Amino acid sequence: MYVKPLQDVKVLDLTWVYAGPFATLLLSDLGAEVVKVEGPPFGDWTRSVSPLKNGRSGYYYMLNRCKKSIALNLKLEKGRELLLELSRHFDVVTENFKAGTLDKLGIGYEQFRSVNPKIILASINGFGSSGPYSTKPCVDPIAQAMGGLMSLTGFPGQPPLKTGPAVADSLAGMYLALGIVAALRRRDQTGLGERIEVAMMDCVFSVLEESVIRASMTGNPLPARGNTDPIGAPWDAFETRDNRWIMICNIDPKRFSEVYTLIGREDIARDYDGFDEAAAEKRARDLAKLNAIFAQWAKNQTAEEIHAIMLGMNIPSGVVKDVNELLQDPQLVHRDMIVDIDHPLLGQVKTFNCPIKYSATQIGIGKEENPADAGLGEHSDEILRRYLGLKDHEIDELRTLQILWA
Repeated sequence: MYVKPLQDVKVLDLTWVYAGPFATLLLSDLGAEVVKVEGPPFGDWTRSVSPLKNGRSGYYYMLNRCKKSIALNLKLEKGRELLLELSRHFDVVTENFKAGTLDKLGIGYEQFRSVNPKIILASINGFGSSGPYSTKPCVDPIAQAMGGLMSLTGFPGQPPLKTGPAVADSLAGMYLALGIVAALRRRDQTGLGERIEVAMMDCVFSVLEESVIRASMTGNPLPARGNTDPIGAPWDAFETRDNRWIMICNIDPKRFSEVYTLIGREDIARDYDGFDEAAAEKRARDLAKLNAIFAQWAKNQTAEEIHAIMLGMNIPSGVVKDVNELLQDPQLVHRDMIVDIDHPLLGQVKTFNCPIKYSATQIGIGKEENPADAGLGEHSDEILRRYLGLKDHEIDELRTLQILWA
């Protein structure tokens, strides 16, 4: 029997939509018990987000499998009192409301710490709880825009683009999970809890690669450059004879000459040959021309033919795949990244597994497991009995008063 790394960690999860639930999903995959605290009128908003089947959301399932749910109204004083009482028995409280919301409700860090000095309160918000932007509302594309990512995404001369998936949310979730794990380690050392805050704009800014240091050194921010990079050639996504696309990223000057010789352009191989800085700058300056020449050749080959040639030359390349292909991808299957679920309402579905792999511990979803997502408030009675020792008549009264609202 595997013991997961966070098997003894308990999380009260006030988060909703994506960034926060993604953080607590990672903690759950690592073994933590996660109890979602869902408020009226509909709980976590993603319960109504498509794809939907039989009244259940696949989006909600994706982020909230294995978690429990208690329907607690924090707008009522008694609901807030119950939350603080529950926190005595938990290690972590997570939230991703607008900065300052919990403090206004009277359940901020000081209140949690007063009942449980070891508590870790972990928050995600758009811009942080202080500073000139702290009161602004934020969602993923806003963080991508204001954090600099959109200025680097897309093609020269065209409008800026956000990434397809919500990477600002994902980044914030990963950073929060990392911060929580580090805070738990610190608590082991000091016995003290911690207040953690992750701002989405900060997270995006932190992954702009060399753009930040380049701008600070030269004063010139990098422009959007599509799928290209001036550090090598050919470097782009190329359309193939079978109407597919293949991404090629050659960084090796020696391979550059070999590639263009192979495609019958010995003149290009000769004119742009060289390992020194001047040759590299010449290739970078004329990258559009070099890619266009390679594109003419690629259009007469299949994607797999090009991929095989590139592999033989040890040049990184990959056929662009859509998600339907990925659900059958042999590498992802081998890595146990694709999980088949038999859901009572959604039916037969596939979802992603945890990408962290341990040598001696099974985390995420095991082959024999079939994790469920909680119905709204499904575990309210269980949680209140287990942690607060409430009796049935006391729980019934909470429902009558709409403190337990679902």
